[in-house]
This record gives sequence, C-alpha cells and structure tokens, in this order.
Amino acid sequence: MNKADSYNNKRRLMILAFTIMLTIGVVNNLRGQIGPLIIDDFALNYSQLGFLFSFLSIGPIIVFFFSGKLIEKFGLIKVLVYGLIHTAISLFAVHISPGYYFLLISFFFVSLGLTLLNIVSVTIISLGYSNQRGKMINLLHLFYGLGGIIAPYFVTLLIRFGFGWSHSFLFSIIFIIIVFFEFKNSKLPETRASKSDSVLKTAELLKNKVVILFCIVVFIQVGVEISIVTWLAPYLKDVQGRSELVISFFLSLFFITFTVGRLLASLIVEKIGYYNFLLYTQVLTALSILLALIFGSPLTFLLSVSGIFIAVQVPTSQAAILDNFGASGIKVVGFAQTAGTIGAAVLSNWVVGFINDILSINAGFIFLIILLIILFIITIYLKKLTLNSPMFAQDN
Repeated sequence: MNKADSYNNKRRLMILAFTIMLTIGVVNNLRGQIGPLIIDDFALNYSQLGFLFSFLSIGPIIVFFFSGKLIEKFGLIKVLVYGLIHTAISLFAVHISPGYYFLLISFFFVSLGLTLLNIVSVTIISLGYSNQRGKMINLLHLFYGLGGIIAPYFVTLLIRFGFGWSHSFLFSIIFIIIVFFEFKNSKLPETRASKSDSVLKTAELLKNKVVILFCIVVFIQVGVEISIVTWLAPYLKDVQGRSELVISFFLSLFFITFTVGRLLASLIVEKIGYYNFLLYTQVLTALSILLALIFGSPLTFLLSVSGIFIAVQVPTSQAAILDNFGASGIKVVGFAQTAGTIGAAVLSNWVVGFINDILSINAGFIFLIILLIILFIITIYLKKLTLNSPMFAQDN
C-alpha cells in the first residue's frame, strides 16, 4: 500500500471507528427516553426498571475483561463482523420481546454486541493515532455523545409516526448496516499478537496497584455518567412534572454538552495533562448537580450541562492507561471498562434505583455527588502514584 492509499485508508478507518461509536451512542442512550414508556407498558417500579437496564451493562463485564485476548486471538475483522451480526439480531429480539424477562435477556445480548463494536473502535483509534491518544479518543467518544443527541429525538419521531418504543431498536439496525458498508471499504490493521510483543500477563496486571486504581476510577466514572442519563427523565417527569417534549429537550441538551465537552477536551487535554483535567472536571460535575438540586427548576438545566464535564472522564482515563501501559494498554483498558460496566449496573441501576425507591430521586442525585468526591480523592492518589513511580514517570 503506497502513501496515498495508506493515508486514505487511515481516514476511512477513522470514519469507521467514529460511525461505530455513533451507533453505540444511539442504541445505548435510547434508555433515557424509553424508560418511562417501559414503566407504563410493563407496570414496573424504579427498581425493576433499573434491574432491566442493568442488563445493558452486565454483558460487557464479560466481554471487556477478555477484550485484549479476543483482539489478539481473532483479529479486528472477525470481531467486527461477528459484532455487527450479533447486534443486529439482538436489536430485532428487543423489538419482538413479548414480556419483561424476554426483554431483559434481549438487552443482555444487545450489550454483548455493542461491547464488541466498542472494542474495535477504540483499538482502531489507538493503533492509528498513538501519538495523539488523548485527543483522538476524546474525539471518538464525542461521536458517542452525538449518538446520545440523536437518540431521544429518534424515539420521539418514531412515536409521533405511530410506532412504539420498541421500534427504536428495530430501526437502529439501519446504523449497523451503514457500519457494515464502511467496513467493506476499509482495510483493518493487523492486531494479532506476535512473539515480540511485550504484553504483560493478565495475572501480573491484576496485581498492579495502578491497574486496580484505574479500574475503581472508571467504575465510578461510568456509574455517575449512566446514572445521569438513566434517571434524568424520571426526575423531570415525576419530580418536576415535565412533558415528554421538555424531557427530550433536556436529554438532548445533556448530550449536546456531552459532545461539546469531548470536542473541547480533544483541543486542551494534552496541554492541561490527563490527571489535572480529570480533577477539574470532577469538581465541576459535582457543582453542577449540587446547584441544580439546591435551586430546583430555575437551574435544572445544570443537570444537562454537567454532561460537558462528565463526558471527558472515561476517554481521558483510557488515554492515560494506554500511555502508561504501552503494549499492555488495551488489556488494561479492557479491565477498566469491565469495572465501568459493573459501575453502570451496580451504581446506576441497582444502588441509585434502590435509593430512588426508598428515599427519593433527589437523594439518588446527592449520592452521585458523594461518588464524585470519592473519585476526586482516588484520582489525586493515582496521580501521585504514577508520577512517583519510574515505571509510569511521564508528563501527566
């Protein structure tokens, strides 16, 4: 492949990765708009809804943990093709779900497929832009935010045309088809392990204190992020009595700021440093939620604005991991994302859902502030640990 062809293929791969992440953003964030509709259809309480949505998070726990091994053994092409087919079938299963438990299982299989696609997109960007990981991974996740902006209006549009909430999953297969055609026009890089790769063993990595701390950090980051997405609509509907149109606006505003946050991060994260950037945005996320709760309706928009700050947490942590661990980075990202999916299930769906039922939805958001304070403390410790260790010494 000559330089011109190589450059064009690199651009096509970038577009492929971005489109995959856009698709994941759409499908994953349909939950924000359809939550109240599922409650009405199946006569659920908040805990049952949280348990149902947790199955969009449980599948990735398995896949992310073995993601590095999957890429090494099968390569990107096989993982991508299987992921596309698996996701399309699972989306159709959600659409035809006759009851609560069938829907629950279908969500689980959707999550497995989306996770495989996620692994492929992150790997493509990491391999193609190793000198600009902070910038490009934030840009990659920006397209997740774009998907989140599309999702609530996608659902609302279908409902206005007389379709049910489940049709939003059926019509999402269109995005899968688009990804497939982009894949056919690209040449994916070789990713199978070679004997010269200095990849640390899984057992060795799991004993590393820095790996454990990164996993805890991403566990909380994803838990807080998904909690805001999941419980913003019930908060607006049940606490403030907002209409479906207004709920769509606030959800879309969240993902607009979410997208803006990742765009801005791609421009400044390398200058500020990964850890400092994480710390600043953690404080601003907590303040946004706190002020929205204290002042109520006039400052409710701050719950949506918090998206600009929470958006940068996971991609910046991924960039820090990839820089710190070199050839073993994709494995550690997999471990951290496993922790993140556990955080989405345990914190967002189970713990916050339980708090909302027992106390109030306001109490659930206060819990998020407490989590952000814990996250801030752990990030400070992680920064000191990596800066003081010869293994991780770099400009952070």
